[in-house]
Amino acid sequence: MRRWFLIALLLFVSAIILMIVSVASGEGQVGLFLIFPFMVAWGPMAVAGSVLLFLAIVSFFIGFLRSGEVVLQNAGGADPVAKTERKFGGVVMIGPIPIVFGSDRKIANRMLLVGVVLFILMAMIYLIFLRQI
Repeated sequence: MRRWFLIALLLFVSAIILMIVSVASGEGQVGLFLIFPFMVAWGPMAVAGSVLLFLAIVSFFIGFLRSGEVVLQNAGGADPVAKTERKFGGVVMIGPIPIVFGSDRKIANRMLLVGVVLFILMAMIYLIFLRQI
């Protein structure tokens, strides 16, 4: 179950690295349309990055579906399973603005930190590419 999420994370990081290298080597360009980032690429590294990104998304969904199977298997048994409280949280980036949510204050604060870090990274990347134009 967690294996699929780890695979998805590794594929995603590899895809981002390949895309950054392809832009740095002149095989692609990045831009911002309204608040949506996009990439135009024509080199083999960018294509490989796009394929890895697609595989990362597929791996994530497989892991998500597999985690649901485990919950259903545990719920269907006659033996009651000890209930564990699950904590969750997330960050939704709408352009540069992070929207944070969490099941409790501690998780929400962690997600806020992640959102601020993402905002700073986006601002730095935008300023770097702005200077190149």
